[in-house]
Amino acid sequence: MFTFYTKGIYILLAIKSLNTNYHQVITETLRMGNVIIGVMRKAMKDVEVKGYVIPKGWCFLAYLRSVHLDKLYYESPYKFNPWRWQERDMSTSSFSPFGGGQRLCPGLDLARLEASIFLHHLVTRFRWTTEEDTIINFPTVHMKNKLPIWIKRR
Repeated sequence: MFTFYTKGIYILLAIKSLNTNYHQVITETLRMGNVIIGVMRKAMKDVEVKGYVIPKGWCFLAYLRSVHLDKLYYESPYKFNPWRWQERDMSTSSFSPFGGGQRLCPGLDLARLEASIFLHHLVTRFRWTTEEDTIINFPTVHMKNKLPIWIKRR
């Protein structure tokens, strides 16, 4: 099993081991290790969520990682699996690495394009090796030993 320290490293290891297309690898990386862990919102009126009332004026954190790693939406949610995106609809509310609605990130297409270009050049022009490491999932995704990586030009 491959592990990661940053989204870029995770993508690289996945492409090296899976030989799949960049789009699916980037999407799965965003699901598992998104930079934005949640969003703050203010209740404009009293809101009931699963029997709990959030009073008007209170702020709350919508923790996106809890949805991205929920067994209800993703089979084996802690397993890196780019193939899950072959026939999956990314426009659902269970996948929101770039926010949604009126607050959808305007740079989402640019971010995906930059990641694809970066990966293409890294995969085609460099070789890399890493040491074993352990994933820490809370409160954010990071590696216990910071996943040392050695990169060499081909």
